[in-house]
Amino acid sequence: MDITVRLHGFAPRTQALGPYDRCAVWFQGCFRDCPGCMSQASRPVDGGTAVAVDRLFGLVAALRDIEGVTVSGGEPFMQIEALHALLTRLRRETGLGVILYTGYYLDELRAMGDPKVGEILAGLLDILVDGPYVDALNDGLSLRGSGNQGVHHLTGRYLSQRHLYEAPARRVEVRVNDGDMMVIGVPDRATLEMLRKMPEAL
Repeated sequence: MDITVRLHGFAPRTQALGPYDRCAVWFQGCFRDCPGCMSQASRPVDGGTAVAVDRLFGLVAALRDIEGVTVSGGEPFMQIEALHALLTRLRRETGLGVILYTGYYLDELRAMGDPKVGEILAGLLDILVDGPYVDALNDGLSLRGSGNQGVHHLTGRYLSQRHLYEAPARRVEVRVNDGDMMVIGVPDRATLEMLRKMPEAL
C-alpha cells in the first residue's frame, strides 16, 4: 500500500534551517497549541496537501547541490509511518544529512516504545531539535525557537557546525509566490512582530 503524507510546505533550497544549502519539508498537523507559534496554519490535521511519500522522496532526491534536508511541521512524529518511510529512503538511497524539529522531548520519544521512532533516533537523523516552543523562553539564539529546546547531535555529521546553534542571531527567508508568503527559518521576536504586521501594510 502506498504511504502518503500530509504536507504543509516544501522548499527546494534554504539556508535558514541548518548548515549549508538544504531542502525543507514541513509536515501538516500538530496537537499542541503553543502560544506565539509562528506556524498556526500547520496545526489542522486535515489541512495541507496529501502527497505520496515516494513522490516526495523523488522530489528531494532530484535536487542538486544541496547538502541535506530539514523536516519540521506541524509535528512530524504525528505521521510516523510517512516519516519513517521518508527518512529510511533518504538514509539508504542518498548521502543527504537530516535535521528534524519536533515538539516532543527526546526522552518522550524514547519512552514511546515505538519501533519506528526507535529506528529514526538510532540512525535516520543527524540532528534532532526537540521540545515545544515556549514564548517566554524565546532567547533569540540561532536555529531554535526557545531556550528549553535541545539540539541533539545523534551522529557526528554536523559536530563541526554546532556553533551555529548558539549564534546570537537568526536567519529568516521570506518568499512570495502568487500572493502567498512563506517564511523559512526561526524568527526572533522583533522579526516575528514585523511579519505579523506585514499583511496590514500591504
